[in-house]
Amino acid sequence: MDKATGKIGPDHPFFELIEEAYRVFESPKPTETGVCVKCCMDGKIEADFFTPPIRDMPLHYIQDWYHGAYDPEGVPKAVWEYLLPRILELLADGEDVAMVAIEVSLSRFATGKVENWSAKKWRVLDQFQRAYLDREMKCEGGEDFLDDVLCMFALAGWPLTDLLEQVAAYSDAVLARRFWRDWCGWGLYGGEDLWITAFWEGDLRTEAFNFYTSRVV
Repeated sequence: MDKATGKIGPDHPFFELIEEAYRVFESPKPTETGVCVKCCMDGKIEADFFTPPIRDMPLHYIQDWYHGAYDPEGVPKAVWEYLLPRILELLADGEDVAMVAIEVSLSRFATGKVENWSAKKWRVLDQFQRAYLDREMKCEGGEDFLDDVLCMFALAGWPLTDLLEQVAAYSDAVLARRFWRDWCGWGLYGGEDLWITAFWEGDLRTEAFNFYTSRVV
């Protein structure tokens, strides 16, 4: 069990925020994984899933859990609340928690709906969303497209309108650099394409596209 993978230290800009997440989301270990049983997950991982302390849960345990099918309404809150600090830490460290795509990383529960959380918990989640998006806007994150990151938060329940307002508030220089990176420097097949992820649902894709092609941008 590699406890070092996906752990951030005191020198990481998200360190204090993640420490706060572990404090405010501390909860008893669930008695069930919240995903299908004896089917999608590796049997050994499923049996041992809640054995490690949440801070030390291995990355491959989390990734295997994301392979598990779950109720379309979402996983139980008790499960998500328990796992969430570790998931946030892994995302902060640039790890892929869901091997399918970053877009689905926070969507197994309505994470971005303020009414689901206490004031302390929402403060952590709101700060994480803003800090993570800020890092992406300044091209200080990994290799994800900005659209993928926006989709991750929107699918988790954060209002896309609010997310796009955060993006639009950046200077022209920051916007130009970020979109050039996605559409030219890292564009689809290497060239000058407006990137839209396939994971958008319903009208959200249209809202995102309209923003990217608006006069604001």
